[in-house]
Amino acid sequence: MPRASNSLSSRNKFAKRHYEAIAQAMQHAHVIGDPSYRNQWESVRNEFADMFGRDNCQFKRDRFMHACEPGANVRARS
Repeated sequence: MPRASNSLSSRNKFAKRHYEAIAQAMQHAHVIGDPSYRNQWESVRNEFADMFGRDNCQFKRDRFMHACEPGANVRARS
């Protein structure tokens, strides 16, 4: 089924549900203690944020970074 020509999602690979699912997975993968694991976790989080930013010019990097932290509310505002 064709998408509307004015739809942002027709140009983006990722949608809000993808950002939320990945942020939740990052919360579960969060590592406390070992600095080398923490550095790897932060690198993965940064790579996701960079990729989402390239895909969507309206992507809010700071909001995603915070959503990856354990206990953060992942649901985006309507």
